[in-house]
Order: sequence, then C-alpha cells, then structure tokens
Amino acid sequence: MINSVELEERSHSADRGSTGALTIDTRAVQSRIISPLLRFLSRCCFGLGYTIVAVAVLASFVECVSWMICSLHPLTRQAQFENQKASPVYKEAEWAHEFWIQEGLRQEKPRAYVPFRLWGVTEWHSKYINNDLGVGGFWRRTMNPGNCVTSNSLNVWTFGGSTMYGVGVPDWATMPSYFSRELNAGGQNCVLVSNFGVEGYVTDQELILLEEQLKVGGHPDVVIFYDGLNDSMSQCATGPPPPHGAYRTIKSRVEGSPSARLDFLQKSYAVRLAGELLVRFHRPRSVALQASEVQPRIMNVVSKYEANVLLVRALAGAYGFKLYPFWQPLLTYGHTPLVPFEQRLARADASDIPADNACLLMMAATYHEAERRAAQEGNFVFLGGVFDSTKEPVYIDQGHLGPRGNEVVAQAIANYMRDHPGKQQSAPRN
Repeated sequence: MINSVELEERSHSADRGSTGALTIDTRAVQSRIISPLLRFLSRCCFGLGYTIVAVAVLASFVECVSWMICSLHPLTRQAQFENQKASPVYKEAEWAHEFWIQEGLRQEKPRAYVPFRLWGVTEWHSKYINNDLGVGGFWRRTMNPGNCVTSNSLNVWTFGGSTMYGVGVPDWATMPSYFSRELNAGGQNCVLVSNFGVEGYVTDQELILLEEQLKVGGHPDVVIFYDGLNDSMSQCATGPPPPHGAYRTIKSRVEGSPSARLDFLQKSYAVRLAGELLVRFHRPRSVALQASEVQPRIMNVVSKYEANVLLVRALAGAYGFKLYPFWQPLLTYGHTPLVPFEQRLARADASDIPADNACLLMMAATYHEAERRAAQEGNFVFLGGVFDSTKEPVYIDQGHLGPRGNEVVAQAIANYMRDHPGKQQSAPRN
C-alpha cells in the first residue's frame, strides 16, 4: 500500500505542475498583449523624437537664413541703423566709424526695469558714449565747464526722449552739451546742464521722472521739456493708441496672457523677418481715409501734451523753477532745405513701407495742430521751423539729429531763454 506520506507528496507535485502550467500560460497571454503595445509605444516615441529633431533642424535652418537676410540685405527696419550711419552729417567726421561701433553695441544692451517709468538709461561707458551714475539712476554725460562751482551754479534740467538723450552723436554733440556751451559762453556764467533724456519716453514718463528728482531733493532753476516726436508716433499704432512704448508686451505679462509666455519668440530673426515682411507688403487703406479717422487722435495727442505742461507748471510754482517746454522739429514738417539723403527719407523711400509712409503723414498733421495751438494759446514753443534757414544736412532719420542739428536747436533754445527770461512760475488756482 502506498502510505499517506507518498500520496501527499504526489498531490503537492501535481499541484506544482498545474500551477507552473497555469503561470506559463498567463505569461504567454501577457506577452502576446504587451509586446505589440510596447512595439506601438516604441514606434510612437521614435516618431515623436524624429519629429522633434526634424522641427528643430528646420527651425534652425529658417533662423539661420533669416539671420543672413537681416544681416546682408536692407529689407527690414534694421536697415534704419545703416541708414543713420549713412547720413551726410558724418561725411567729414573721423570719429564716426568708431562711434557707430560703440552705438551699435550700446543699443543691443537690454533695458533695465525702473518702477513707474518702466525703463531707464542703462549703464554704459565708452570713448564716445557715457551714461554716468547720478541721482536716481544713470544719465547721459553732459559736457559742462569744469571750473563751475556747484553751489553757485545755475542748474538746468532737460527732459525728453532719444533726441534729448543724444542717439547718433557723441557726448560732446548732444543737445544738452551744446546748450551748456551756449549758456556758459563768455565765461561770465556758471550753468550746469543735466541730461534726463531717456530713449522712448513720452511726456507722461518725463513728468514722473521730474517728480522723482524733485522728491529726492533736487533743486533746478530751469526745466526744459523737449518733445513731440514720440507723443505723435503713438497714434500710428493699430487699435487704441498705446500710452507708452512696449505697452502690449508689458500689459500681456501683467495679465498673464498666453502670448506673454511666448513673447521670447519675438527676438527670433525668423519671427522678426516675418513681421517686417508683413508690414512691408501690407497695403493699408488710403492715407486720406486714415487721417480722417485719426483726427480725434491728433487732437488728443496735443491736448494730452498741453495737460502735462500745465502739470509741470504747477510743479514749477511749488518748487520755484522756470519752465520752458518746446515741441521738437520733424523732417517731414516745415520748410527746411533738404539734401538728397533727407529728401529720400522724407519720401519714405529708404524703407518703402506703406504703413511708415502713412504714419509720417499723420505725424505731420499732428505737428500742424501743435503749431496752431502754440501760436494760439502760447503754452509751449513750437520749433518745427527751426531749420528753415539751415542749408547743411542735420537729420540722420525722420527725427534724430546729427551734431549740427543739435547745435542749431541748442542755440534756438538758448536765444529764446535770453529773450524770455520769465518769472518764477505760479501754481494755478482753482
């Protein structure tokens, strides 16, 4: 007889055999299911990786081609930099070549954020361009006389955009530097001129800057505002006029819109080239129709400027300084005898962009309204005709000036101040 121990062992052996067979069958089924899935996922990963690599290679190729076009062909608005360098104002300037190398490097430097004013002047030091650390930030260097005693000097503050800052000229050729030379002529006066011009500023930002300088203890004797160009350009944008530069970018970042997360693509040469081509070949409606539609904008630009002037006059009464606001000249307005280079700019042939052409005409209409109000109300001085008797070239683009242009403007402002010494401003009463 087979004892119970042997039966039990046989039973366990049979159980192990059946369990092993069941495990083998289960693994076979799982293998038949999982293997195709793994092969499918493998193909998907391979396809996705291949697509990513292909897109990256294609994007790199397009970016490289776009960079070559932007660098070698004057197709985009980057050609404005080359046009400025080609201005005849630098014809006999031995310093021009080295200066423009420095200016190109400076303009590539990122802007620095400044509370309330959004951006300011960045630190920069070179042979021809210097932004020195001063009260409240960095400011463009003005060539003041070295023998002035600060305690006995007359302090003049100048505010404006890139034309006041001095884009396109060395430190000694900015409008404030020429202005200092004019006011200190003869050695009898001691006038220190401070250049608070910031590229891209409109009068709203300049007003905030003036308030900041006054709050930290600044004591100007004379304040000069030199504007018109940037304020006038605001109406050229599609949709509601932006209140300041980079408005849509800043607004989208504050609001956290999806476009703000992709705005880094705007630095891509391919995206910039596509945008420039769209602007170049987009044909807007007739300029006459646009001008009629933006007439309220034109009125608003000048009214807003005058309102800011009144606010500065109120500050002048409270802080005891004299105010001289000036509306700056524009290439396409007035009766300036233009040289061929300036004539080409006036026709907008340098870029041949219809939108730019329309913008220049609308800006000229704004200047006409500013001239009318300056003559009628006398709240500011209109300098649109300051070059009417200047025969040599003065412009490097539609608004920025070369050394001679800045010198003429500085002389005109200095002469106006001598003829209108003025009195301490009084704050308006309600």
